[in-house]
Amino acid sequence: MHDLRLTFIGSGNAFSPAGLCCNGFLVNERFLFEAPPQALSSLNTVGVDPNGLEAVIVSHHHGDHFLGLPFLLLHWKWQGRTKPVRIVGPKETERLGKEIAETVFPGVLDGGYEVEWIEAHPGRPLMLDGLELEAVEVEHDEGLSAALGYTCRLEGRRLAYTGDTRLCDAVYELAKNPEVLISECASRDLNIPVHMNLVDDMPRVRAALPSSAHLILSHLSPDVDDGGLPNTQIARDFESYRF
Repeated sequence: MHDLRLTFIGSGNAFSPAGLCCNGFLVNERFLFEAPPQALSSLNTVGVDPNGLEAVIVSHHHGDHFLGLPFLLLHWKWQGRTKPVRIVGPKETERLGKEIAETVFPGVLDGGYEVEWIEAHPGRPLMLDGLELEAVEVEHDEGLSAALGYTCRLEGRRLAYTGDTRLCDAVYELAKNPEVLISECASRDLNIPVHMNLVDDMPRVRAALPSSAHLILSHLSPDVDDGGLPNTQIARDFESYRF
């Protein structure tokens, strides 16, 4: 069985509490989930060449998940990328990504490689260089074009990711059969209508998972721990986990 390797380039939320980097993670050093503002810096910190990324998968367009994209595009243009890259996200990802990148770094999209922008839709599986990806619409900010979670299969291994969301039916759907679920957990016990917390929500998420599945909490405040939940870990900036 092939290893499933997860490396967190950040584990915090938009407020960077206690200096935590904004949430994002790599799967087998090939696929980057989220493009937080510090993505390029964090990739360099963990020793992963940004030119080796095969795809960037974004859950939604809040700045802590999306505003690192111009810096990745800048690196790819000037630091020797030649192979194609795919950028996946909800509707409006291509328009917003191009608009922001060209505004802050004019000409950055005129690179020597191909960028394929892919719009993810629930119920329409995607195949990305061996990563089978399917979007699930979660409940987050109604002002966004959409907010997505994802189920993933890579080399026979099953992974799911909630993105940012309150506890909703889609979270239970994501928890049905992964080997690893990465879940946002924005606070210990605050009642934030668009997020989940450790005390009220994570026991329900943990109970919905297969008993053998691993639950990794991210998008954190620093007071979040594992709550005594079985097979549950707290993501840490720049740490890797192997399953």
